[in-house]
Amino acid sequence: MAARKPLEMLQDEFCCSICLGIFQDPVSIHCGHSFCRSCITETWEGRATNFSCPQCKETGDQKILRPNWELAEVIEAAKRLNLQQDREVKGEENLCKKHQEPLKLFCQDDKRLICLVCDWSKVHHDHSVVPMDEAVQECKVRGVMGVWRHKGPEAPGVGERTEAAKQDIVTTYRKMHEILEKKESSLLAQLEQLDTEIRKAHEEILQRLLEETTRLGTLIGEMERTYHALLPPFPLLQFWSHHQAMPGGVPTGSEGWEGREKALFLPKSAAMSLTLSPPPAQMTLDPETANARLYLSEDCKLVRWEHHEQDLPSNPRRFKVYPCVQGSRGFTSGWHCWDVEVHREGFWAIGVAKELVPRNCSLCLNPDAGVWALCHTHDRYMALTSPDATRLTLHSVPKRIRICLDYEEGRVVFFDAKRKEQIFAFPSVSFQGERVFPWFMVNKDAQLKLLPVWVGRDLTDHPVPPPCNRESHQTRLLQALSNLALNISSFSG
Repeated sequence: MAARKPLEMLQDEFCCSICLGIFQDPVSIHCGHSFCRSCITETWEGRATNFSCPQCKETGDQKILRPNWELAEVIEAAKRLNLQQDREVKGEENLCKKHQEPLKLFCQDDKRLICLVCDWSKVHHDHSVVPMDEAVQECKVRGVMGVWRHKGPEAPGVGERTEAAKQDIVTTYRKMHEILEKKESSLLAQLEQLDTEIRKAHEEILQRLLEETTRLGTLIGEMERTYHALLPPFPLLQFWSHHQAMPGGVPTGSEGWEGREKALFLPKSAAMSLTLSPPPAQMTLDPETANARLYLSEDCKLVRWEHHEQDLPSNPRRFKVYPCVQGSRGFTSGWHCWDVEVHREGFWAIGVAKELVPRNCSLCLNPDAGVWALCHTHDRYMALTSPDATRLTLHSVPKRIRICLDYEEGRVVFFDAKRKEQIFAFPSVSFQGERVFPWFMVNKDAQLKLLPVWVGRDLTDHPVPPPCNRESHQTRLLQALSNLALNISSFSG
């Protein structure tokens, strides 16, 4: 091996052991070794302690970077010396000996510098020729790789530094794995504890819900027994299930009369369903509205038609064109029932009518005109619907018809009171706050009798039971309903 030039040996001493290049802004650390500022800063990036020297592995607790001004000045002096020698050599050695042209190209096949004239010659015509700068850069890269792979004793400490770096990486990632495993265990424990608390809370809510349901059932039983004399027995819970199962519909089929009638007309609010009003005043036929050809009985419950027209006082409420008469009571709220007995067949119509239907002119008999009625004529039954009447097919001739009115729901339904079957139900409408009255039309041989009933009475006329003290039962039942609703709400949340 040729002896190395002193300048080359000096340049090796000025190389950073991290980047293997000439020092750039050299700094010294705690152990005295020097490195490029950018190289050592990048090596220690992210560390708060344990700053180890990449060359000797000595560890310091603090990050110490002292500018090495002396080393920087020596490097600058060496650069100037190297530049001067290059200039001296340039005049003698940087020209082609054959053509006296600058050596700007490198022949990769012959491994020597050539000029542009050499490149055009036949000798180098098929050779791989690259610019001298590109060849120099490629040689530098190969030289660095050779130092790492083959230099061995000429690059002291390189293998040890690589091994130490590997150990640092393994140690760091092992610690990170330990931290992550501890975090995972902690989060899983918290999740399990949260799941246990949620299950416990749900069990407590379900237990309270069960207790309130049991208490509510007990109170319902007490209410049923208390009002047995006033109401026919039907479970409130069964009523609620019937009512919820038929939105806007009319129950039919095998359900009992009480279930059908009460599910149709009981109020939806539990508080309203528990408010049992005393029986209303006796409802009769209003003689001041009766047409002059209609004759009423003394108790104003029976009406019949005669050819002879009576001489009656003038009254703006009296029906003057059609043989009609209204009931004595009108309704603007609530739900009401009354029965009509058909004593003699003929032409008749029964139902409800608004207070402001025409009295002195022809009257359209349909809901659009304010009349909801069931009609019998020529052995046929019809519901006076809009725009045309609906013909009905009945299994038998009804002798006692029950008319049920639910003002809030806008419903009018007719039942066969004897056979306990529905005859017809008008679609729900809005009465718009107008008062509605029981309404009757009688002609020819027909004769009708009004039999008032109220909600809660059976088909037969039972005497009115004495008022009972029900305030405490209502309060307890409403409280239980409130608690049950709160529990259901909290459980759903």
